[in-house]
Amino acid sequence: MGLIAEETIQRVADATDIVDLVGSYFPLKRAGTSFRALCPFHREKSPSFHVNPARQSFHCFGCGAGGGVLRFVMDYEHVDFPTAVRRLAQRAGIPVVEDAPTADDAKRHGQRERLLALHAETASWFHRNLMKSPDAAHARDYLKTRGIGVATAKTWQLGYAPDSWDALLAHLRERRFSTEEIMLGGLASSKEGDDGAQGRIYSRFRGRLMFPINNDYGEVVAFSGRVLQSESSGAKYVNSPETPLFTKGRVLFGLDKTKRDLIEKNAAIVCEGQLDLITAFEAGVRNVIAPQGTAFTSDQARLLKRYVETVFLCFDSDIAGKKAADRSLPALFSQGLLVRIVSLPQGDDPDSLIRREGPEAFLERVENAPDYFEHNINEAGRSGELIDATAKSRLVRRLAPALALVGDAVLRESTLGKMASRLGVPQSTIRQIMKAPPQANEAQPEGSPSTDTTSLELSPGMQILCRLAIQSADVRAWLRGQQPLARFESAGDLVDKVARAEFEEGVPLPAAFLATLDPSEERVLAALAGARAMPEALERAMQTAQGMLARQLNQQIEIHMAEVSNRELTTEERQKIQKQILDLKIRVADVHRPFEQA
Repeated sequence: MGLIAEETIQRVADATDIVDLVGSYFPLKRAGTSFRALCPFHREKSPSFHVNPARQSFHCFGCGAGGGVLRFVMDYEHVDFPTAVRRLAQRAGIPVVEDAPTADDAKRHGQRERLLALHAETASWFHRNLMKSPDAAHARDYLKTRGIGVATAKTWQLGYAPDSWDALLAHLRERRFSTEEIMLGGLASSKEGDDGAQGRIYSRFRGRLMFPINNDYGEVVAFSGRVLQSESSGAKYVNSPETPLFTKGRVLFGLDKTKRDLIEKNAAIVCEGQLDLITAFEAGVRNVIAPQGTAFTSDQARLLKRYVETVFLCFDSDIAGKKAADRSLPALFSQGLLVRIVSLPQGDDPDSLIRREGPEAFLERVENAPDYFEHNINEAGRSGELIDATAKSRLVRRLAPALALVGDAVLRESTLGKMASRLGVPQSTIRQIMKAPPQANEAQPEGSPSTDTTSLELSPGMQILCRLAIQSADVRAWLRGQQPLARFESAGDLVDKVARAEFEEGVPLPAAFLATLDPSEERVLAALAGARAMPEALERAMQTAQGMLARQLNQQIEIHMAEVSNRELTTEERQKIQKQILDLKIRVADVHRPFEQA
């Protein structure tokens, strides 16, 4: 799609009240003219997170987080700027207008909207069948045996696809969806005739318990259907094919509901199936996700890296589960994620263990889970593999290439040392098998939302100038006539940006302007924008700038004074420096002139 128009960005920001927005995520308490809460971006016991309705901004006095409505969504949801705009636009019912979209862009956008509507209607129809249809009684009974009640079924919008070839198709056609749209959305299939022509069209999902698969917006983009009869000859699960809405390797089941818990715990428990995840989530273990299939793809690992640093793989304890864990390693390690392996009793999965022993027993196993390499060495020790030299050699040759995939150099070297010690094998031998890759893959993947946590510190003078520039249009006009303030210090670039911005006095900073800032810059402005107005703003700005110039000149004089005392200088070099000192002193003496003439 094209770039989102500035008018749309501003309209979305203006239509979103920050108190309503933040209050939709967690409760706020009024504190005078503002609202406050415990900060969602760092752990604290006393609330230092403030929301200012007049300024339409938030600021935490503990960790420094701050900004406007778009920045809040970006930081809280861990999404990029265009995604934040679209989410708030959807919330406010505002169409997103983009600059110069092509005809193909417009066609794709329209197609996407139709397919989203198609999937939303299908999910509702499946859900109504599960809740009310007599034909779904056995599906409701099955869910009861798995400990899933009505409330949970509603939360996850579970459904039932009747054992009919065309019931869904007839319903969707009544809702004015075309056969082409139904096929494109992957909800129907067809068999080719002997002549290669398309044959009869029929529903893809029949007689199955249905799990809607959502993107991280919470929009239904696909389905997974589980067979209910154990003796059925069909596949246990049937999933949507890849469509314009859904790419299997780019979606994580449950992420739309669990991402805040992932961020807070900084760890993800990876379950193999949807029911495992739902059981854990409803039991209070909420930092859980499930891949579509078992092994992770690089796109899924990159997505997960936005939220966590540690991954607990909780696949089945059978051979297939172990292979799935091994296949997931390249994608997870390449993103610098620490991988731990959760061992479950033979024959158990998270669902059965939690229902039998409770979430505490499951969490105890998670908390005690060793990293991937230690887990494999422990298993080898229990099986007697470490006693046999040939078996030990096989273990090293299996683990060393996996260790080479670890992107974090410190973690890689630390693990190498532990492995060498446990196995009694020289590090050089393991390293030779590893054929260690370059360490460039420690960088953040391209396209990830900004997770910039660097702080921008403004000197007292720059803070005053920034406050005055926010407060007064006269100050901004005067600053635009001066040499860029970045010449004083790097943080002066922020003041220059404010000076070039156009906005009315006494109103929140424009969303389109805030969109041009780095997260650290926006946090600084959020803190300064709520400060009290200073009297005689223009005169104060001139005096502040003059004082900053004088300090800069005096610092240069001190540097040159230290240089001229060097006895190794030639007479010519010493005279040159003394001339520079004299020129600087003259400029300091003249600093009382108007700033623009200095």
